[in-house]
Amino acid sequence: MGETGGFVLSERTKFLACFNRFSRFVYRDEDQIRTDLNLLLDELNSIEYSISIVKTEEINHLFVKLCNVVPIHQERLLVKLCQAVYNIRNKHVGLLSVECVTCVAEFLIRGVQRCQAWAMADILRALAKILKENVNRLSQFHDALLGEHGILVQLTFETVTDVEVLTEAVHCLENITIRVTGQPYLEDVYAVTAFSCLLQLLHRLPQCKMDANTQCQVLMSSLRGIQNIIIGTKTVFAEHIGSLLACVRAYMFHGLVSHPATIPARLYPMPLSQYDTNPATNKTTTSPQKTEEGTKLKEKNKESVKKSKKKRNKKTKDEVSDVAPVHPSGDSAEQGVEGGRVQIEAPVLQTTDESSYPPWARISSSESDYSDTEGGQGSRLRSSCIKVRQSALSCLHTLIKNADRKVIFGYWSSFIPDSQSPSSPQPQTLFTIIIKDPSPKCRMGALAALTALIDGTKPYLAVANDIEHFRMAFVPFSTILGSTIKELHRCLLLALVAENYPLTVTQVIKCLATLILNVPYHRMRPGLLSRVIKHVRHFINHKDPNVRVACLTCFGAIVGIQPPVMEVCHIIQSAHPPVGTRYVSQSESGNAENTTEPDGKNLETSSSTSENMDSELSSSKAGTSRCDSGTLLSERSKMSVHSHNHSPGFMTPVLAGPSGSRTPIFADPDLQAVVKETSWLIKMCSKNIITQRTEDASLDLVGNSVNLEPIPVRLESLQVLSLLTKGYFPIIRNSVPLLQDLICQCLEDSDPVIKLHGAKLLDELTQAMLRDLTDTVAAPDKLDLQQVLTFWTYLLSYPVPTILQLNDNNQVRASTCDCLANIGQQVFGELSVDRRILCVTLSLGLTSDPDKFVRASAVRVLGVLVLFPILREDISFMTDAANAVLTCLFDTSINVRWKAAWSLANICDALVNIREEGGDEILSEFPDALLIKMFTACTRACQDSEKVRSNAVRAMGNILRYLPDTCIEQNNFLIAIGDGIKALVKNIGTGLMKVRWNACYAVSNIFRNSRLPYQTSTWTKDVLTTLCSVVKDCKNFKVRINAALALSIPSQRGIYGNTQGFLYVWNSLIGGLKALEDNTDFSDYRYRDSLSDQICVALLHLVSMVTPDDLEVISSSTEDNHSLISTYLHKHKTGPTTTNSHPHKSLQEARDHIFSLDVEDLSAIQEGTLNRLLDLCQLIPENDIDGEKPEKSAFVQVYD
Repeated sequence: MGETGGFVLSERTKFLACFNRFSRFVYRDEDQIRTDLNLLLDELNSIEYSISIVKTEEINHLFVKLCNVVPIHQERLLVKLCQAVYNIRNKHVGLLSVECVTCVAEFLIRGVQRCQAWAMADILRALAKILKENVNRLSQFHDALLGEHGILVQLTFETVTDVEVLTEAVHCLENITIRVTGQPYLEDVYAVTAFSCLLQLLHRLPQCKMDANTQCQVLMSSLRGIQNIIIGTKTVFAEHIGSLLACVRAYMFHGLVSHPATIPARLYPMPLSQYDTNPATNKTTTSPQKTEEGTKLKEKNKESVKKSKKKRNKKTKDEVSDVAPVHPSGDSAEQGVEGGRVQIEAPVLQTTDESSYPPWARISSSESDYSDTEGGQGSRLRSSCIKVRQSALSCLHTLIKNADRKVIFGYWSSFIPDSQSPSSPQPQTLFTIIIKDPSPKCRMGALAALTALIDGTKPYLAVANDIEHFRMAFVPFSTILGSTIKELHRCLLLALVAENYPLTVTQVIKCLATLILNVPYHRMRPGLLSRVIKHVRHFINHKDPNVRVACLTCFGAIVGIQPPVMEVCHIIQSAHPPVGTRYVSQSESGNAENTTEPDGKNLETSSSTSENMDSELSSSKAGTSRCDSGTLLSERSKMSVHSHNHSPGFMTPVLAGPSGSRTPIFADPDLQAVVKETSWLIKMCSKNIITQRTEDASLDLVGNSVNLEPIPVRLESLQVLSLLTKGYFPIIRNSVPLLQDLICQCLEDSDPVIKLHGAKLLDELTQAMLRDLTDTVAAPDKLDLQQVLTFWTYLLSYPVPTILQLNDNNQVRASTCDCLANIGQQVFGELSVDRRILCVTLSLGLTSDPDKFVRASAVRVLGVLVLFPILREDISFMTDAANAVLTCLFDTSINVRWKAAWSLANICDALVNIREEGGDEILSEFPDALLIKMFTACTRACQDSEKVRSNAVRAMGNILRYLPDTCIEQNNFLIAIGDGIKALVKNIGTGLMKVRWNACYAVSNIFRNSRLPYQTSTWTKDVLTTLCSVVKDCKNFKVRINAALALSIPSQRGIYGNTQGFLYVWNSLIGGLKALEDNTDFSDYRYRDSLSDQICVALLHLVSMVTPDDLEVISSSTEDNHSLISTYLHKHKTGPTTTNSHPHKSLQEARDHIFSLDVEDLSAIQEGTLNRLLDLCQLIPENDIDGEKPEKSAFVQVYD
């Protein structure tokens, strides 16, 4: 310590001496002055800056002084100044002042423009250090550097022959493209220029004559520069994406055997490449000697694979999880172990001396890491090639994350193999690196890129099909996708069994989980998920907790598959994890054989295909060699044959119904036999969450705790149980008591995060139990009312009240409060009185809780409880609930106001239901003052945020539909009604579509109350005008449907106003039919028939109210549009629709009204109109209706 301190003090003293002399130095154009300046610069460069001996303020002053005293025409002094700048900035990472950065950058740029060629490299090296992370502070120099005649653009031209200058120029481009967080970036024109320069350089670099190490430096800087531009601009230039992907794809194999020496001009987004990517036909950098060595290596690998296959069956399950690869002893001369993988020898390339090694590379490794021997140079070259591959893979990952997912999906065939042509060699893909690369960092980079490539592709993979076989001249794209999906599973499992590096194992399993989340397994043949479980289960007891978390994430992805598939049922129903399980069709049942696990469990396993696949994976585990890509291609070709042959003619049955509903699980005999056993997945997760016992491996939730898993493992286990409960509850019904005890222990855990996720699991479990109880389809072992009642009686006796009243964790209280909304009216009606009172008291009390999340959950529970028949008849409770909800409707939190508006709308729904059920005596006790208060609150909420307004308009419509005569007679209420309907009209015309269609539906509810003063109110005309405008012009069909519905509700002719008002409504509905013909938005096409039917119902409703005066004003419109109206009315009359359960009811009412008119008092025009209306209202014979095929509709008129 004393020697180190003395050295630091000595260097500090030397620097201060130089600094003080520079501060006093005055330059004159004399030989002695130049000599003194030269010596002073030499002394400054001799100081060791790797230790903190310089302050940022001193650097700012020193750099400015240097630029002022060193003459720019003196190249020797200029170079030494650049060396000083580089040495200091290379070790000191402090932020320089704007004045200093500007001064030095201007000085160096002028130096580049006028210096001689021999000094150019040193100036650029110093300039690169100044440009780094200063792009926002040097905007005045962007044009000089990246303009049309910018120096960095010119120095990267093909005409530049000085390799060192090119290297430093590219390094400057890399540094100037680094984005500073929160600061302005390069203008688009300069970003495009830098991108083009780097991309062109990547394409022509293989033809440039330079040593291998220098080439690696230029490649790394170019790739990192392009990555910086993509990150900085957040865009990928569409016209360059194919060219960039071609470069990245080539350089991600840089330094590996058989890596192509030429780069195609671009990649094309097609299943088949438009250029030859076969490594066998491309020119490579592999020497004949290495090719011969590669051939010998292949032969040795084949021998080792054969030996490993013989030893495969001798391994136990415990050995598989941590087994290390067994490498053939005969290959030790050519192979080494790195990162848990066998390392291939890098190709023999031209090396360089130490002086040409880039400065940034000397940062990561000390100079003593590599000797001057040939072996040291080879190690340095291998390290540089690895960094190039890392940079290429990192650039690919960034490109995928920032590019349009649809565009990137078109390039899948260039990076992901498919097994369509097993007989011909396939091009190198990401799996070449994942399985064969000796560097674990490169393998992780390839896995990260592959994960990004797969993530978010669920809509595009949805068309994949591996069930049907097509025998035709071409292979359908759906089949190609199906084969690609199978190849992804196979190669990832091959990588998993060959990998020993924990971080890479974690990445492989996470990539598998991402793949599972995006694959349509209901369109794939079974077996893929079983094989995943078989191999991932070996890592569930891995010593690295990150690996265990990744395994649980993978299991969670499997049990979260939607729609549910039978294969997942077979996986999770067993008491033990599946080992080689194969689902055999009837045609193959004769060839299946029963194998026994070590625990004695008999399972059907494949005697051919699965064995071949498993032996292949096991042999890879036993001896996976990092040989050349040709070996990988031959292995892939062989294995793709096996993947095509398993489970022919058998499709994965999809479980009927939505998540959590009854499934055909009990129709399967294998599942019936073991359905009462506890699933192995529940056992494993329970042990992870609670305790692990050393003396007994069986599950014991009561025993003494030995140790707890790390928090991430416990949380992921809870997530798996939540997903399992949500998607496959019919299979785990028998485990409800176990889950109940587990949840209670989680709620009592000392860790608040465990409590929170335990409460979320309780929420999912109670929802699943409610769905199971209310399901009308009978099923074996279905939960009955008594079981669910017992469950809730226990929860309400201790755990739930304790959490809600005593716990100080507000998030846990909010999640637990959410569970009360899942009781269900059947169970609530059977609860004892004290339990019901407890639920009501807790819900009402928590609406005034200090925490906003608890208040939001409590007010939501009230919105559910008011719909229960046993409570909505209790006016005292309804009054208390309404007052509590109104208080929350004015809360400062928008989330609380949103839930309060929803609950208020439910209260209004309950009032309407009571009135329709004849409960006027009950409603007579509901106070009018509270009703006025509710309506006023709704009017105010209609001016709140979009979330609140969508429910506020719904509540307003129900209140006005329910409104009794005693309220209508009050003047203050009439004024409030006018203000409320004005707010409602505003929401019909503007806002989110959800708000607008709810507002239209609210008007339809208002029109159902015939006691309102429509004809004497000024707002009636505004409502009708707005509805007519929406029917004609709104782009959203659901809004137009509800507007037409509202126009078809009024039961009094006077509501439509005078004859001109009637004509306006009539023409608006006809305009709505005309607008159907001009629809160009196909997203709403499924609602087209529903809209036309609803407009026809509205037209017939108007006909049923027409007066003689109306006949005259609509005469011209009816005559001009007779054909259009007739077409849509005929379509409406020839089949049932969802808009009108009795399509002939409105038709018959219209005909009856027409016949009731006195023809003798009509004029000729009126009589002609009446005849045309009568023709339009002709009934269709029933036998003609039966011949029409009813069309399906996707719309139901309800509130959203």
